[in-house]
Amino acid sequence: MIKEIVWNNYLQEEGLDKYPKIVNLFDSGSEAIKLVKQALLSDRALRPVFMQVLPEEKTGKMEICNKELADEKIIGDKTLSDYIIENKGIFLCGQPRVANEILTRGDKIIVAMNDRHYAKVQFSVANLRQCYIPLPDNRLLTFKSSGLFHDPVSKPHNKNAVKFTGIGDKLDKDIALKSFERLGPHSEGFIDFLAYQPLYSLPDGKGKLEEAEYEKDGKKALPYLIVNCAISPHRLSKIPQLNDPGLFRLRKRISPLLKARAMQRQRLGRKLMPALEGFFNSGEDVIALEDYLPFLAEEIGIGTARKQNHQLFHVTFHEQDVNMGGQLCDREEMHTFESYFKRNKIKPVDPFFEIIKESHIGIRDVVSAVGVIKFLYKNNKACKDNKLELLESFFRAYFRRLSYTYFERWESLIDNLDNVIIFYFDRDDVLGQDGLKKLREWYRLEKAGRKN
Repeated sequence: MIKEIVWNNYLQEEGLDKYPKIVNLFDSGSEAIKLVKQALLSDRALRPVFMQVLPEEKTGKMEICNKELADEKIIGDKTLSDYIIENKGIFLCGQPRVANEILTRGDKIIVAMNDRHYAKVQFSVANLRQCYIPLPDNRLLTFKSSGLFHDPVSKPHNKNAVKFTGIGDKLDKDIALKSFERLGPHSEGFIDFLAYQPLYSLPDGKGKLEEAEYEKDGKKALPYLIVNCAISPHRLSKIPQLNDPGLFRLRKRISPLLKARAMQRQRLGRKLMPALEGFFNSGEDVIALEDYLPFLAEEIGIGTARKQNHQLFHVTFHEQDVNMGGQLCDREEMHTFESYFKRNKIKPVDPFFEIIKESHIGIRDVVSAVGVIKFLYKNNKACKDNKLELLESFFRAYFRRLSYTYFERWESLIDNLDNVIIFYFDRDDVLGQDGLKKLREWYRLEKAGRKN
């Protein structure tokens, strides 16, 4: 039960108390509003964002692709699909003042969440064009390409420049759909892709709507919402922003979902990685920090291996692309092997060109993933003495989940990585000091495990 005085103080701190219709919206007492209020008060690195519900005639059909997950019951007979439909056709309306005006004239606003601005990282807002709506089971629906969340002043989209300006296009939707077709409904290592929806009109930031269709490469194109399900709204890049000693509050929130994930993997006949298995069998309610950090490394390893197994490649991949549940987030930015080359995403001047072309091994994805692990231990004091443990967790999870074909190709590939190791890793980095020896050691351990 949220105390009224606590909530009123929050509204004042956020400058929302001067908008009576927004205050009334938060006082509605609906299940959705209660969940948002609880999430905002318990995690001050989150902020409310106001999403305009577009009229039915201004949107296309919400296509739910992942019916297996969408049919899961959340509370009583209410399914994940019901929550998707309840929130369909949403897009950032602009500033709170605009939301208040929209509510005043009787139109609908849904309150979602995004991370707060933080100037000390590369991207001040990690979720540039994605908002979150909390579910009763602690997971979150995510609506990608639903607004310009990193710019509080400009109108909430820019149809002249699609990427990172509030909207996504048909190509984003098609790539997300392709990854779903290859990875399947239970996307181990990734956020879960659920649905997509075309939008015909979008908010103009002043309370009105304007035509959403735009021209791309000489053709008319529409923006698309992409709906996923995640277990954390925070990306790894925002660790420095979280005022959470030892990440305890985060670990407490996420731990029930990690147990559920472990049980699901066991039901599917998948062997648990050591950190997750250790927590699952510990009898503890909250995953320990010494297990949580290796767990993140393991999940990144699993996701990297599953990309490899299904011949999917990220053009860019860094700490911005992984959430605090270890899930790889930007599924609509993964290319097939063919498009990786045909669209000039990788060129002959790339130092990894020949390796990728000849072996089909996504060595650039692996190197980038190790860069994420480096960010993890450089930005958390608890990692000071276990850098090597995190790297080992990543590589062994990666090797363990590789299909036989790609696992075998790595044996000869390791001998060709001298220049990569020397070029990429710092001399004072634990992997850079004796990288090939460590890689060979971890590879041999996993190879021995396969023989047994």
